[in-house]
Amino acid sequence: MSTRASVDDMAMEPDGPVDDKDNAARALVTRILASPDFIRSPQLSKFLLYICKVSFEGRSRILSEQHVGVEVFGRAPDYDTAADTIVRSHALRLRRRLEQYFQRAGRHEPLHLIVPRGGYVPIFLAVPAGSPPEDHPVAFFVAALSETETEAPAEGPGSTYIEGLAEPGPSALTTALKTTPVTVWRHRFVIAVLALLLIILSIAFGFHLRSHFLVSRHHPLWGRLFTDDQPTRIVLGDSGMVLFHATTRRYVSLHDYLSHDLSKQLPFVEQVEPHFAEFLAGRRYTSMVDAMTLAHLLRLPEALPERTLVHYARDMRLEDFKSSNLIIIGAQEAVPWVELFEPSMDFVFSIDNPERHSTFVNKQPRPGESQEYNSYSPATRTKAYAVLAFLPNLSGTGNVLILEGLSMPGTEAAADLAMDDDRLLPLLNKIRKPNGSLPHFEMLLESDTVGAISESAKPARLIALHVHE
Repeated sequence: MSTRASVDDMAMEPDGPVDDKDNAARALVTRILASPDFIRSPQLSKFLLYICKVSFEGRSRILSEQHVGVEVFGRAPDYDTAADTIVRSHALRLRRRLEQYFQRAGRHEPLHLIVPRGGYVPIFLAVPAGSPPEDHPVAFFVAALSETETEAPAEGPGSTYIEGLAEPGPSALTTALKTTPVTVWRHRFVIAVLALLLIILSIAFGFHLRSHFLVSRHHPLWGRLFTDDQPTRIVLGDSGMVLFHATTRRYVSLHDYLSHDLSKQLPFVEQVEPHFAEFLAGRRYTSMVDAMTLAHLLRLPEALPERTLVHYARDMRLEDFKSSNLIIIGAQEAVPWVELFEPSMDFVFSIDNPERHSTFVNKQPRPGESQEYNSYSPATRTKAYAVLAFLPNLSGTGNVLILEGLSMPGTEAAADLAMDDDRLLPLLNKIRKPNGSLPHFEMLLESDTVGAISESAKPARLIALHVHE
């Protein structure tokens, strides 16, 4: 069931009698899901909708991390929550988005919604009539939960309501509201002093940064990948799948990857037992090159934290490649999702050749270019090859950067070039359009490996550049 359809269902009258609080809570959830921040985040919308729906049905006791992982994120019933933290990471993002909603678009809402830390049961908070929004931040409600929480009536929804704000009673929250004016002013004075100190520190830090960075930066590549209108997803490679490929030398298609069907490759397993090869494919590993590239990307001035998301390849969904900007680190064997973009690419990663070695196939060779590039001929055994591709996303509404190498040194060389403006900008300036915009392109790179076992590569050289009009 889609998120939009679920929101419509939520807005419908439930079966049986309900009270006004139930209707108000359902209407609040509908408004939250219709806000821009949640419309742009289908996964968070699905998460919020599910826990609210279960709570309204009076089944909030089932909302454990394991249950949410299975029902919302499609995990296996016996998956390891200690190794796979997708529920906790999304819960953290959900709580931040809810706080942002009630600080901005929903600052005048008569009812607030939070998901307290340590659980996944939504709490609905009645706001005192006539109180200004700045007097009831979400953090204040959370601090009072332990002594003001009351269950909804038996005939009402299964979610929890906090009524201490609207109806005074013998609770810690009521006592807090009756704080003497002297104490209030004392707290305000302390807050004002701390705010002044924070402003001074911010100004000093700003002057410090100005000596190291430009005040404004209009990068032709990163400005297209980190935008204000949609999130940027950084996709880390699945090194467990790379280990599996090393034992089979056969592709795992995107279809087989998503369905966890490795039966076509198992007959080609070499040197190890087939069940051990399957064990390798199931491990959630990523490479040090991917981790270092991620660290560099997150330090870019354009990479704003609230719109920059990090994903493991196995956790991606097809919709993500239609509605986001993306940076994919690794070749098709580490990120099978690259297969979605290969029909429009000239340089395609392959291990389906007579030597059974990984190769970049040049589908549109131009004068002076070869049809294949690999590191297994006598002339190229000390070379590392990589592709840096800048392409549109699947819907044409965003952009995708693919950093893929025939090996980790190749991927590292591509990432190093992408992060080095002294080498990258001259190449980009040669292909920029008259209006200054950057066309989509593919760069084939070559670098010399360093070390007896090719542990790293020297700076990459451009050996082919294909511009897509």
